[in-house]
Amino acid sequence: PSFMYATGTEYDPEDSTKGLFRGFLLIRVFRHIFTGPSSAINATNTANKTKAKVFMLRKVTGRMIAYTAVQCYFVLSSANKWANYIDEFNLDHFYDNIVAMFEENSDEPFIRETLDWWDG
Repeated sequence: PSFMYATGTEYDPEDSTKGLFRGFLLIRVFRHIFTGPSSAINATNTANKTKAKVFMLRKVTGRMIAYTAVQCYFVLSSANKWANYIDEFNLDHFYDNIVAMFEENSDEPFIRETLDWWDG
């Protein structure tokens, strides 16, 4: 889905990871979930007891990004209640595929660069 890519990124069939996991909405929803609603707009604003602090989350993981991506997809969909399928799109597989990409390729430069970027 296009919300997963950085704004202005043109899809490159030779490098489908170009701009991937750097989408504006993905970043904002991630901040909203893990560091508080006010940080979604201004990254320096964070709540005193964010989920990240409560659960001692020090580094972004592929699972956190996958969870955020599923939430984004659901919000952008026409679904009015939670379901594993939205039309023909399987949210479980979407989550699992993102997690697999991070966990099965953890030594790949793209994965390391992406997680470093999120932690930055």
